[in-house]
This record gives sequence, structure tokens and C-alpha cells, in this order.
Amino acid sequence: MALTTKSRSRGGGSTPPYDPDDAQPVRDAWVFWGLLALLVWAPLPLGSNRTFAIGILVFWVFVLLAGALWAWRGQADAAWQRVALFKWPLMMLGAFVLLVWFQTLQLPEAWVKALSPEAWRVLDGVAPFRLSLDVFQTRIYAALSTGYFCAFLLVLLTVRDRARLDQLAMGLVVAGVLQAVLAVMLFSATAHYQIYFFDVLHDRTKGSFGYHNHFAGYMELCLSVGVGLMLARLGNDHSQGSGWKHVVGRMLQFVLSPKMRLRMLLVVMVIALVLTRSRMGNAGFFAALVVVGLIALALTRRSAPAMVTLIISLIVVDVVVVGSWVGLEKVVNRVQETAATIDGGGAEESIEQRQQAAMAALDLVRDFPLFGTGGGSFYGSFMRYRATDKVYFDHAHNDYVELAADYGLVGLGLLGAFVLVTFYAAARTLAKRRTSLPRGIAFGVMMAIVSIAIHSWVDFNLQLPANVLTLMVILAMGWVAYTLPSGRHTGEH
Repeated sequence: MALTTKSRSRGGGSTPPYDPDDAQPVRDAWVFWGLLALLVWAPLPLGSNRTFAIGILVFWVFVLLAGALWAWRGQADAAWQRVALFKWPLMMLGAFVLLVWFQTLQLPEAWVKALSPEAWRVLDGVAPFRLSLDVFQTRIYAALSTGYFCAFLLVLLTVRDRARLDQLAMGLVVAGVLQAVLAVMLFSATAHYQIYFFDVLHDRTKGSFGYHNHFAGYMELCLSVGVGLMLARLGNDHSQGSGWKHVVGRMLQFVLSPKMRLRMLLVVMVIALVLTRSRMGNAGFFAALVVVGLIALALTRRSAPAMVTLIISLIVVDVVVVGSWVGLEKVVNRVQETAATIDGGGAEESIEQRQQAAMAALDLVRDFPLFGTGGGSFYGSFMRYRATDKVYFDHAHNDYVELAADYGLVGLGLLGAFVLVTFYAAARTLAKRRTSLPRGIAFGVMMAIVSIAIHSWVDFNLQLPANVLTLMVILAMGWVAYTLPSGRHTGEH
């Protein structure tokens, strides 16, 4: 699959890639700031995990996209040329959205019988015939999926230069820090309250989320972007010289620079992540840091010193110093208790126990292999597959299994291809670009993908609107970094 920022005409000539420096200005600053505000808002109402919050989120995205299209109204050709740069991810994501809407349609009985024989048997010959076993819930998920698609497109249209890409990354870091500060404050007070008919006890850091693992997933995403942004900042250093005076001078310059402020923001988020006591959340983040760091070192050596310094700093300061201070040993103890539980003597539930629902849901996937039971229908369709009547599961605690159950292997394949091609684009950016910001953002995107991919094996972060919206924005940032025009004075080509 060729990924390119240039398109060629059929007549043999060539059309130059879209360059914001050559185009007429698009007055969409309010749209961009509205996007930043949405990223701060989305986690607040329990991670937007309520129907009214989903409505606000989708409506907000639609308004912003309408504003962006209005801003481009006089430059239709330029807008289409820009969208064409991202045809592959848009086609994959768009196909998935159409699949979810297709699940809600009333179809001829013969169609349902052919496409999903088990769905036809469940309906027992009673019209209307649809692929979804819970059409009302699937309509909500279809609207939400459309909102995610629009948010992805919105970033591609609105973030066209380095300044906005840098501001968007910093906006995600600020949103993460706000959540981290809120989480630590509520945890320190052991807050206990009921909100939106949900009982919340802050015995761990949760921020405005209802579940500590969802908050951990959100921290992983924001931290990944922050690490990438920090790498971009370090990559801007071009000072020369050696000797202890020069080393001390550079250290003092770093302490007094905006880089140090960003580094402290990362420490705040690490504290909040550690205090979630989330085993897979912490493991996923630090594993992603090491894995993506090794990949980046293999792809490019231009930023090797800065990258190694940053990774060592994160491991030594955040894990050894900060982790010991705020109680990383409690996370380790949870992992050890998990191992003991496997042997029959621990207090923590094992990974095997956490995966009971996922293992039982594999039968659901086998019965509805192609198109699933409908978006959002898992909690109802799983009732007759659960291993015991004493335990109720509204999610599979495994995003891969739940996505396959809800959308079938077709839907899971489309989403998997979309994420993999984005990861490939980010890796290409790391390997080919010379300037620090695109490479730093690409590093953060790859970290976010690896971290949430690891965490998704035992949790359901991809079912939470705030986390999915944030992930979509981050994936779009990877494509923006990939297609940024080369700087005219940087020597990049």
C-alpha cells in the first residue's frame, strides 16, 4: 500500500502536494480552539459514558466540522486535495462507520439469513429483520462512530502546520494534567459520591472517570503524546561544545526552559497513573516506552542521544524516584498477588479470572462471525453465553473480543487495518523526516497505539467515548505529522 503526499494527474503532469504556505488562509481558528475545548470536556462526565454526554460529544463534533467546512467553502479544490492525502485511513474508518449503520437497517429476511444465520435464528422469523440484536443501542453507537470519524477528519482539516500540531499536542498534555490533578486531589480526600446514578469511591486515582482502568488508559494516551512532545523539544537543541562548564550550562538552561515545565507535567501524570494501581495500565505504558524507543532507535540515529536520555530519565525519575514515593510497590504487590492467585493463594483476581467473560464471548463471536450482534449490544447478547448466572458482565474485559462480538470479524479487520496503517505511517515519519516535531509526534502516536493495544487485552478502554475520541485525535495527529510539508529553510526533503 503506497502512502504518499503527492498525487499525479492522468495527463502525465503532476499536482504539487497541498502546502498551507501557498494556499489562501482558512479562517478556522475558532474551530481549532473548539476542538481543544472538546478534548478537555470529554472526560468530565464520567468519560462521556452516558447517553446525554454522548449526545453532547457528537453534536459538538458536528458543529465543529460544519464550521471547518464553512471555513473551506471558498477553496473546495484545496480542501478536496487535502482530504485526498488521507484517503486510505479515511476509507477504512468510513467503511467501519457504514458497517455500524448497516447493522441497524431493516433487511430482507433472506439477506439476514445469509449474512448472519444465528441472528435470523434469534429473531425466530419475526420481522423486522436486522443484523443488530439491539437496534436502539446500535443506533447510539452508529452516531458515536460517525462522531469519531468526523473528529478524525476535523483534525486533518484544521491542523495544517507545525504550530497547530504543537498546540494540539500541548492541549492534550494540559487536558491530561488537569485530570491528573483532579484525580490526586479526590484520591487524597478519599472522595465518595454519586453522580449520574453511579457510585464513585476514590480509593484509587480516577479523575472524573468512574473506573480506575479507564482513567489509566486516558493517562497512557496523554502521557504518550507528552513523551513525543518532550522528544520534539529535546530535538531542537543544537548547541555545540564540551567540558564541564558547557554541561553545567546546558543543565541550567534546561532547568529554566519550557522543556523543564513540560517534564514536570509528565511527572504529574505519571504520579496519577501509578496511583491508579492499574497493573496493565502501568505495564502497558512503560512497555510501550521501551518497545517504541527501541523501534525508533532502529529507524533513525539522528535523535539517538536525546531519545536515550529521555527514556532513561523517564525510567529512572518516574519509576524509581516518583514511583517509590507515591507507592509503585503497591502495583508490584498487585502483580505478585495475581501470580499467587494463579497458584491458589492470593487475594487479587488473576488475569485468567479477568478473562472469563472474554473466553466465554468467543462462542458469541463464533456464532456471529462476519457482522457481529450489533454495536453496543454485548451486554444483552452475551447473557446466554456467560459461564455462570451469578456474575453479570456488561463488557468482555477484552476489547478485541468485544469488538469482534459487536461488529464481527469484518469490523475488527477494518479497525485493525486502520490502526496498523497509521502505525506504519508514524514509523515512516520517524525514519524519513529530519525535523524534530514530526518525529516527536510520530513517536507519541506509536507509543499510544502500543500502550492501549497492550491494555486492551484485559480491559475495555475502547468502549469509553472520551478515550476513543482522544485516541482518534492522536491517530489523526500521526497522519498530520506524516504529511506536513517540508520546511523551506530546514533542508528537509
